[in-house]
Amino acid sequence: MEKQKINELINKAKSSNQQKTIQKIVPVTTKKIEEVQFSFYLEKVLLKKIKLKALQEDTSMKQIVNDAIKDSLK
Repeated sequence: MEKQKINELINKAKSSNQQKTIQKIVPVTTKKIEEVQFSFYLEKVLLKKIKLKALQEDTSMKQIVNDAIKDSLK
C-alpha cells in the first residue's frame, strides 16, 4: 500500500509540466590592477571640489584621487 502511494506521487510529479530553472553563466571579470579598500577623512570643501571636478571632467572621484596621489608621489 505504501509503495502504491509513492508510485502515485512519482507519476503525478512526472505528469506536471513545471518549468525548469536554467542558470545563466557569467564569466568573472578580473581587474588589471590589484586594489585595496582604504578609508580616510576629507574636508567638506575639498570633497565638494572633487565631486564638481569629477562631474566636469566626466570621470570618477576615485580616478581623480588616484591621479592626484600618483602625481604627488612622482
